[in-house]
Amino acid sequence: MTRSRAILAATSIAAAAVLLVAGCDDDPPATPSPEPTATGSSSEPSASPSPTSKGVVVAPERPKEMDDDGPAGAEAAAVYFLELDGYIMTTGDTSGYEAMSLKSCKFCANRLEQAREIAAEKLTWTGGDVAADVTHTYEQDAATGIWPIDVDATISAVSVTDPSGDEVFADPRTRTKYRVEIAKADGNWQVVGIADQPKP
Repeated sequence: MTRSRAILAATSIAAAAVLLVAGCDDDPPATPSPEPTATGSSSEPSASPSPTSKGVVVAPERPKEMDDDGPAGAEAAAVYFLELDGYIMTTGDTSGYEAMSLKSCKFCANRLEQAREIAAEKLTWTGGDVAADVTHTYEQDAATGIWPIDVDATISAVSVTDPSGDEVFADPRTRTKYRVEIAKADGNWQVVGIADQPKP
């Protein structure tokens, strides 16, 4: 198996959701530190955006509701963060995603690593757009400031091609139910963790 195919074997949105969320499921709920450090503060530079066959890819627009410090802001931030996924995979521009990711978020770190590997291998990611809808918002935890939010995500089909144009990976449209833990720290929304919603 080539390195590109090996990378993409773990990059399937459906498989990645299982793989990456599994890394969070057994962890106790994380809490933001008094001075949280986002992964964006890492000395490792973000990958530069790369052109695609579709031309310029535009990041999702930051919703104005994110300026709210209450549940409306938390919900908008959770949806916005999930909807950045296809953009970072397509372009390699992870700056916005990093800025909202706490180091405690294993899901976030794994998605960032995959985006960087795709960029480094000069692969072209097409699709994977996320449409997210909040289904339930829980009460904010008074001690940590975390809002747990249940989100249903529909993820469009993905096709990945190598530099010669050969498809090295494909994945159909999928649906995933996430629980996003998010908190406001230093005036910005920070994703503490993302996992599968617990089964009833």
